[in-house]
Amino acid sequence: MIVTRQRRKPFPWKRLILPVIAIVLAIVAFVWAPSRNVIANGPLAPAWKSGSSAFDTIAAPFHFAAQNQLLTQRNQQIVALQKQVADLKSQDDAKDKKISALGAQLGTLQAQAAAARNAQPNASASPGAAGAASASRASGGFGNAAGASSANDLASGATANMRRTASYWANMEPENAAKLVQKLPVPYVAQVMALMSPDAVGAILDALPASYAAQLTQEHPELKR
Repeated sequence: MIVTRQRRKPFPWKRLILPVIAIVLAIVAFVWAPSRNVIANGPLAPAWKSGSSAFDTIAAPFHFAAQNQLLTQRNQQIVALQKQVADLKSQDDAKDKKISALGAQLGTLQAQAAAARNAQPNASASPGAAGAASASRASGGFGNAAGASSANDLASGATANMRRTASYWANMEPENAAKLVQKLPVPYVAQVMALMSPDAVGAILDALPASYAAQLTQEHPELKR
């Protein structure tokens, strides 16, 4: 018995031509605007509306998921913006508090300066005081001792606020302290500097303008200690 091998029949591609053409024409009819308008508004309008309604019903869950994702992203952006706004507000509040504290401190210093200016006599107007100052500068070691004694006299009459001011100036940068010192009366400045260390006083004197530093040391030579 002889068995012969049967050849496989080729796939009937020609049968698919008409269905493919029909599908392409249907897609073109729905995509092309004039034909789509004819279908939607012509005799096939009821079928078009019912098909559109069914498609919307089927696609509704996908639209809902997309909307939820979009809402989630927007909520995240809103939360991030609210956090940035809160951070900026906290920074502004901190700056306002710092400005208020500096303003209060400046007001206290001005009040202390006014009180010192009203309480302390004008020593520079007295010829005897000027003669004593020149004699103190002319003498050597005795002048230094007299300057230290004058500094002690200034320090002995200082108030608690002046001592706090002296501590504050000593911890400041010399340039910043010099800017603040120039706005205050010389007698008050000398009384506060008498409470500070010689190094801190020397740094502030170096940062002051030459004219103001000369006036300060001429009226109060004890600051050169």
